Amino acid sequence: MAFTLPFGFNRADGTTVLPSQTNGLVNGTAGTASPATSITKSGNAATVANAVEEDFDSPEIERAEQATAQHRFKTLYQSALNYLQVLGRGTFITDGFGNRWRILSSKMQALKGGMASLSVTSESISFDSPPDEFQCVPVELGVDIMKHPRYSWALLPYVSDQSSHITVGNTDVYYTQIKESIVKMIQSYKDSPTYPGASTWIGTVQGMVLAQIKNGKVDVNVPNPNFTTPADSSTKIPDPVYWDGQTSTLTGKPNCQYFTVSVPVNLASASDPIVIALAAAKEMLYKIWRGEDTPPVTGYEITWSQYYFAPVFLNPGNYVENPIGIIPAYFTDPTQTGTHTIFDYLTYWNPQSFAQNGQFGGQLDMSCLRKPDEVDYQRTWFKITSKWICSPVGHWDEDLLTRNNRPIVSTDYKFQA
Repeated sequence: MAFTLPFGFNRADGTTVLPSQTNGLVNGTAGTASPATSITKSGNAATVANAVEEDFDSPEIERAEQATAQHRFKTLYQSALNYLQVLGRGTFITDGFGNRWRILSSKMQALKGGMASLSVTSESISFDSPPDEFQCVPVELGVDIMKHPRYSWALLPYVSDQSSHITVGNTDVYYTQIKESIVKMIQSYKDSPTYPGASTWIGTVQGMVLAQIKNGKVDVNVPNPNFTTPADSSTKIPDPVYWDGQTSTLTGKPNCQYFTVSVPVNLASASDPIVIALAAAKEMLYKIWRGEDTPPVTGYEITWSQYYFAPVFLNPGNYVENPIGIIPAYFTDPTQTGTHTIFDYLTYWNPQSFAQNGQFGGQLDMSCLRKPDEVDYQRTWFKITSKWICSPVGHWDEDLLTRNNRPIVSTDYKFQA
């Protein structure tokens, strides 16, 4: 059925040329024009099939989250039925100003004398798109305790560790190698933990992983400078043996790929990186024994939704990207000045987890991963939800979940090297 009805900002005034809502048909008018010398008029809707007269208070247009327009007409009962067939929800229509609309609902109601009222409500798809949506919710990352910020900074090798070394004999053992050895101790302990009695932490129990730390020394595997690959692939390579680091004592040693070197550590220096790593390792092992191998480490999932009138090109994501500066500041700046973010006080509330240096008010240290875009058409809401997690069983660990500063020297940990 071809029809010409007013939509959007048009109305059936009998003179305005309206766009046809069916391709290939000429434009036309609708309604009856008001006489130039009179404020009254009589329409022809009662006698002409499919003719309409628009109500005196129509259209009703609202611009809110999305612009909507409602037009109300009077027409023959059968004509109203005919119009309902082509005015289904989702039908695209156009007004005389070039704006595109989409029908939300159509309704007819029977009147006396074979007449009916017809109302059509449509939404704009040319302007007034729904507002952006924003959501920031906490998520548990489920990281291993070795990656908890309280310990990871002390155990992970830094660039300087690749050049810093301790000389044993005439062999340089780098901090990177020492830290790797400490991490391996922790991993071995996690595979077979035992009760951490007092003597365990002093380091005098033979057979314990941490018994390698004795008399201020750490056992580290270093490459054998004279190692040669056996000609026969079936030949078993000997296990590492102890070596004093002197090149002169290599003669007579087995052809093992690595030697075990006891590296001396100055336990009296609380700021020494290796002493800090040992103190962190000892405290961590105590937590592991207590079953705290996956302590809560919380991040945030940020969701920002925009609305468009047509499909857009998708971003596949999966790369590091800071959402601050991409998401509009009115979602992320409490001061609304463009100079702050909702994350600015994280290092004051929890410096151990969020400050780069682990100290109160330090520089924020947070990395963000861009995820793939999703496509979903919906009309929904924006809300902010505050949450707290309360455990009725036991207590949250005060060392891992603290508002205090992160340790910076070995004496800040409970168990000293």
